[in-house]
Amino acid sequence: MIDFDPLEKHLAQLLERHDRARTPWTYDDLIERMQDRRLDSMVRHLGDGPVDLASVRAAWAAGAGPLHPDHAKALETAYLGETNLPWYAENLYGHLGRGHPLLADFFRRWVAEEDQHGRAFEIYLLMDRAVPSAEMLDAKTTMLRAGRPAPAVDPFEIMVYTSIQELSTRVFYARLARVVADPLLADLLRRVQADESLHLAFYRDAVRLALRQRPELAEVVHRGLMGFREPVTVLPDYEERKALIWDTGLSNLQVFRTEVVEPLLTYWGLEDPAARARWAG
Repeated sequence: MIDFDPLEKHLAQLLERHDRARTPWTYDDLIERMQDRRLDSMVRHLGDGPVDLASVRAAWAAGAGPLHPDHAKALETAYLGETNLPWYAENLYGHLGRGHPLLADFFRRWVAEEDQHGRAFEIYLLMDRAVPSAEMLDAKTTMLRAGRPAPAVDPFEIMVYTSIQELSTRVFYARLARVVADPLLADLLRRVQADESLHLAFYRDAVRLALRQRPELAEVVHRGLMGFREPVTVLPDYEERKALIWDTGLSNLQVFRTEVVEPLLTYWGLEDPAARARWAG
């Protein structure tokens, strides 16, 4: 197990950098913009004719965002990944936070910010009826009941995993933001992506500090890159979701290799031909 005590000064700087760089945001802007879009649509659809409850409901529904069904499913899948947070909070905090106060402090920040991401996606999906709410609730319940265990128990292994996960998530959100037809959703994805970038920066730099202290830990990095699996793999329809996401070009083995594996190996100053081959695609 890595001894983080000699790295305390550096970890404190990483934590300070995170707090200084993050721009706080709320759900208010998202909700107001979604409501405004619906209200504008209602004005156009209702016109000067008679107004009854059925016509108001129809006009309100017509104001939903122009989200392609494949992109809606991809966003729902991302939301379900964020929904796994309670198990991260329980399992990872027990292993990551118990050993070092600074790591525990950052992890608590990370939990709060990831919770905000999941709730923002849920608000968007529900308000715009992008996916059937009953199906989304069933999938959320399935995700939580699966109770995916922590990917590792050693703090260094955990930070290797979270580095991979945060970069993978950031890449996915960036690619989705570029293709969705709804500017409002694109803005939300970029806002969340900015948070993920800060999370990545902390975990990735903590791993690099540890590698400088103990270069032999490169073997742990190699194992993490070879065996990485996302939280949503516990879903019964995971293969269908993966196929859809790959078909849309939002992610695939080649994307994972070139935009996640390669940048991390380069940043950590490591070579790993096996991991490159594993994710060649």
